[in-house]
Amino acid sequence: MLPRAAAMLLLAGAARSLRPTMRRVTRFGGARGLRPTMRRLTQAPQPTMRHLTRLLATTPTGADALPALRADLAALSDEVAKTRPPAERVAAWQNDIRDLEAAAAAPDFWDDSDAAQTALARLAALKGDRDAVAAGDALLEDAAAALDGLAESENDEESEAFYAEAATDALDALRKALEERQLAQALNGPFDACACRLEVQAGAGGLDAQDWTAMVARMYARFCDARGLQCRELERAEGDHPGCVKSVTLQVEGPHAFGLLRGERGAHRLVRQSPFNSAAKRQTSFASVEPVPELPEDHPALPQDIVDLDDNDLEITTARAGGAGGQNVNKVETAVRIVHLPTGVAVKSTRERTQAANKRDALNRLRAKLALIVAEQRAQALADVRGERVQADFGASVRSYVLHPYKLVKDDVHESSRALDVLDGELGGFVD
Repeated sequence: MLPRAAAMLLLAGAARSLRPTMRRVTRFGGARGLRPTMRRLTQAPQPTMRHLTRLLATTPTGADALPALRADLAALSDEVAKTRPPAERVAAWQNDIRDLEAAAAAPDFWDDSDAAQTALARLAALKGDRDAVAAGDALLEDAAAALDGLAESENDEESEAFYAEAATDALDALRKALEERQLAQALNGPFDACACRLEVQAGAGGLDAQDWTAMVARMYARFCDARGLQCRELERAEGDHPGCVKSVTLQVEGPHAFGLLRGERGAHRLVRQSPFNSAAKRQTSFASVEPVPELPEDHPALPQDIVDLDDNDLEITTARAGGAGGQNVNKVETAVRIVHLPTGVAVKSTRERTQAANKRDALNRLRAKLALIVAEQRAQALADVRGERVQADFGASVRSYVLHPYKLVKDDVHESSRALDVLDGELGGFVD
């Protein structure tokens, strides 16, 4: 029989191997999700007794792991102290939370729905920052308590195993919380805390590019769902084949939504055997992604000349549009398209029921795009920055997704061979 420690290692390895299996089965269901994972399990090299013996000889367990765990705790404590905000800021957060909660309880709070939603978003962000600090402190206390229990449980294998596992879990959770806090602190741009409107449009590649655009929109929707961000579809232009789209606009709301997605701007390139090619030839297609922050008119980083746009610089056209509104959209020109003549930036809004609402939405989107141009290219005149727009075509791509003859997703800083998982929303390594 295997020693107890070796058996525990085998069970742990089997659990790690089965974790993606259960996730895949839960997501897709049935034997279809099991096939690739069972193939991976049958092809994976099995651990030998020699490997287990060498691993047991070099990996400390129980009380022997106490010095290493204490060193990890000390290092993490130092990192937590560096990222912890000053006590004055935490107290200010608490005061703001108290004031916003009192305002939300007022009977006239929802008289101005836009201001109410802004206040609630601010309240949620403050509570998230406060709870993140409290959660980090609680994990530090849990890890310290588990290590104290491990130090006191000498010659008791069950207690040692229990406290060692508890300490390891607490340290892993603390390490993850620390990474999230460091990421939040790195997202300190002027618009990073804003909600994001993600515009995905088909580029070169014909029908295959339209199918690729639908896949990209689904990938970001699943990524947002996994990150706890709210994602909803605002607009969709159907493609030339069922399931294909020419363009999709997603609205993403949550903590640092634009900060997380701002690096996704550019052309995304797909290489695969096209399902629309009768000869099943390999084909390259593109989709452009443009994240735009949702900026209120009173945003402090919004330049005044963008808030007060000159009407002479705007070309506003209207048209009839399908969508919400019933027969009204066929009788009244509710869709609005605005072109900023000095830069050539164009926006179009069709999702609202009235022309006035669509015009207001289009102006807000135009201000956000112009603010991004000013922020990204301060050294150039506003009329010259239009040429920097990334085209979704050959020779320009921010990330490549290769599905044939091998599977690889790669950009300038990160790559992954788990292409199908990336397309299923596991973008953490690329976005972070």
